[in-house]
Amino acid sequence: MISLAMRGGRLRWAALALALGGCAAPGVLERPGVQSEYHVPPGDVPQLGWCRIWYAELPPEWQPPAMSCPRAHALAGKHGGRVLKAISPKSFQDGRTLSVDYGPSDFPSVPPEQLPPPGYCRPWFDRIPAERQPAPMTCERAEQLVRQKGGRVVYMPGPEQD
Repeated sequence: MISLAMRGGRLRWAALALALGGCAAPGVLERPGVQSEYHVPPGDVPQLGWCRIWYAELPPEWQPPAMSCPRAHALAGKHGGRVLKAISPKSFQDGRTLSVDYGPSDFPSVPPEQLPPPGYCRPWFDRIPAERQPAPMTCERAEQLVRQKGGRVVYMPGPEQD
């Protein structure tokens, strides 16, 4: 016979799995992190059915916009960050979200004001002062420049493409 404590635990896990069902990325069998609860300012919780990549090292005003969950998981898998999803309508009052952590971002040591605008990239050379870094550009051009001169590409996820 199953105890009430065990049954309650299973019900909580079943509810968590059900809530995260729309947050799964199709075709992804493994994730680098486990699903957990994460708090953000209530005004920054993505609308129900959408996800958002959140970078712990950035202030809320520098976070990328909400996007589809499969896109958020794919981008975070490539560039790092934490994918957030609202737990319920109450998330918009208390800031509680469900999340999957994909590890650190591509932009440690880059000041937030030097990040490229959403949807763009910026070549970044660690030994060059921020004010002397190349301007933001298309990701294709930034990758080409980094291949030629070294450095790394800093990417800021942008809104859904039309």
